[in-house]
Amino acid sequence: MLRIRHLFIKINTDKGVFGTRQSFADGLNIIRAENWAGKSQVVQSIMYALGMEGMQGPSHAVPLAHAMTDYLDYKVDSKDARATVIDSTVSIEIENARHEFLTVQRAIAGERHRHLMTVYDGRAITKKEGLSTARDYYVREGGAASNELGFHRKLKDFVGWQLPMAPRFNDVDTLLYLETIFPLLYVEQKLGWGRLPARYPTWLGIRDVGRRTVEFLLGLDAYANALERVAVQEEVKRLKREWAATRSQAEKSAAAVVGNVRGIPVEPIASWPPEVLPTLSVMQSSKWLPIADHLNGLRGRLAELHSVEVPSTVTAEPKIRGELAQLEDKLAVQERSVAALYDRFETETAEAESLQQRIDSINDDLRKYKDLRKVRNLGSSDGPEVVTGHCPTCYQEIADSLLDTANKAVPMTVDQNVSFYEEQIKLFTAVHNNAVRSIEVAERDLRAQRAEVMMLRERIRDIRETLVSASSSPSIEAISERIRLQDRIGRVETQQQVFDEYMAELAELASEWLDVQERLRKLPRGVLSERDIKKLSDWQTSFQHQLTRYKMGSLDVSDVKISLDTYEPEAEKINLKADVSASDLIRLQWAYLLGLLEVGTQATGNHPGLLIFDEPQQQSVEESAFREMLHHALGETNCQIIITTSHERESIGAYMKSIGVKHVAEFGTDRILQKLAS
Repeated sequence: MLRIRHLFIKINTDKGVFGTRQSFADGLNIIRAENWAGKSQVVQSIMYALGMEGMQGPSHAVPLAHAMTDYLDYKVDSKDARATVIDSTVSIEIENARHEFLTVQRAIAGERHRHLMTVYDGRAITKKEGLSTARDYYVREGGAASNELGFHRKLKDFVGWQLPMAPRFNDVDTLLYLETIFPLLYVEQKLGWGRLPARYPTWLGIRDVGRRTVEFLLGLDAYANALERVAVQEEVKRLKREWAATRSQAEKSAAAVVGNVRGIPVEPIASWPPEVLPTLSVMQSSKWLPIADHLNGLRGRLAELHSVEVPSTVTAEPKIRGELAQLEDKLAVQERSVAALYDRFETETAEAESLQQRIDSINDDLRKYKDLRKVRNLGSSDGPEVVTGHCPTCYQEIADSLLDTANKAVPMTVDQNVSFYEEQIKLFTAVHNNAVRSIEVAERDLRAQRAEVMMLRERIRDIRETLVSASSSPSIEAISERIRLQDRIGRVETQQQVFDEYMAELAELASEWLDVQERLRKLPRGVLSERDIKKLSDWQTSFQHQLTRYKMGSLDVSDVKISLDTYEPEAEKINLKADVSASDLIRLQWAYLLGLLEVGTQATGNHPGLLIFDEPQQQSVEESAFREMLHHALGETNCQIIITTSHERESIGAYMKSIGVKHVAEFGTDRILQKLAS
């Protein structure tokens, strides 16, 4: 809740002190004065005191008249006189729902910087409260909405608002600035009326600013749902990205032992482990063996070797000579297998490159036919000569074949060609993807078999060195095998540990994926919740009821609705801003903002219950409609409505008295800014 309780404008001039004091109550407040008396300056001063001039544009100029900034005209014994402004300030007392008060003072003219605000805790103007609590804040500077000494942060905390984040164009999200909210709370006389639904400050760069503001004031779930949906989508992207990265790292890490990782799902899953457990395999004797089995085999062989002493060369010679022949035969077979696998790899790589070239060519043809279809749809009769079957020079009919053309084939249409090429792209892309996967498998197998070839060669080399060494020396082959096994076991154990760590990361990501799927499930299918639809329905009911009271005549009231998409008034096949009369635009604006106030001040809304209309009887709106609007505003509860008018004194005064308006500031033919008693 936000209420304006007292306004004090003080202007020091070379002819004395001028200004005005105005108090405001709950409910409807009327300020009636002549056109030239300065009514607009009163309500503009309220907005200026709250630091809201940014709602009208990025300018930092003071949006107040010369009477507060330069010179002031007044009467002395019925004679015109002029005073020069030395300095001036505006101060307001405001109240919130907790019945707490703040007094805000801001310089208008003079040496004090206009971006500086002095704030007192209490009613410093009318009760002289909190004079010792004065503290300066800043406004119209970066951080004013979020930093501790920013006045708009102080104001939003005072009102009790938790401002949401809003998306910006080409920038990071930002707070929903107060300057974007107040256009729905204050309609300025010169530029505000006729801007349906409001004159939003687009210069702040907030995307869909009208929707975001209405959603906040009404307390719609749609905004929170939209933010949650965006957050969930970002979380989905993050989890997919991290899942893919972890999967890729797990597969790449297997290269340390020339291994192969299988069974990790391509997309995140919510239940871990999957039905088919992911495995890390290592090639052994040209077959893929689970790393645990491979490791057990290595450990068993090492234990077997450690159980006996290292033999001498002469002792090991009979055995290793026979083993040498077997290893040389095995090496020859393995090398032939590697050569065949390499040939397969080269062939499939060439096939994949050829398929990609074919896909690129089809894409180019598809683009040309889509361009042709586009100009055809726009009314062009142009087309390739092969389609028309005529010579491009003499326009005689020509045949594109030397064979018998008595039975001519009907060429495909442009649309048929587009469909044909799209199907071709799907087909060749699928074949290309299969070729790429086959290349990856061949490359992996080739790498593993080459590693086996290297190990065989090392073993053969060690045996040959043993055979030529001294007969009494320890077997080089036996010692080398022990060293190789220990090294291999160490590397395999390390890799198994790394693999297990990646599996733990995937298990954690799977748990997060389950959470994000649950968040996604809880979101409503549409943008609006049932509670949102109820609020918008209540708003539309009030809106249409008011338009009926105001006698809108440009179209049937039942045809004008509040859009569930933009939250703006709309009528099917009608541009309201262009097709309704100027006076009906004013009626629409009255009904829209008063209806928003009515629904937004309910328990779950965020509307502060403040609405200010500066000269709302624009565009020669009929007297009866204006009176109906006043009557409707008087009936609004839990709010404060301030309306300025220059309507004829006697008639409007009598009407307001008849309907029971209690808070009327009547200035007759006087100016509002008067000389103050010293």
